[in-house]
Amino acid sequence: MSLKNEKKPDYFITVFAGVDKEATAAARRYLLPYPPSSPSIALFKNGELIHMIERHMIEGRSADMIAQHLKSLYNTYCA
Repeated sequence: MSLKNEKKPDYFITVFAGVDKEATAAARRYLLPYPPSSPSIALFKNGELIHMIERHMIEGRSADMIAQHLKSLYNTYCA
């Protein structure tokens, strides 16, 4: 839903904890100081973590609410 937006990130990467341990470990290093959380969504710009949506910010919210939040981030940070 969030991808139906004029501005959006250039790349999308998904890591499933427990499936690829090496990829999960690498992702967790990039997400520091945030603790491991599933689900979570991170937005990076020029290799820097600029926004983290943690599990507590996802649970109890509708897909539309999460998509609107992401669109707002895309409009702020993406070209």
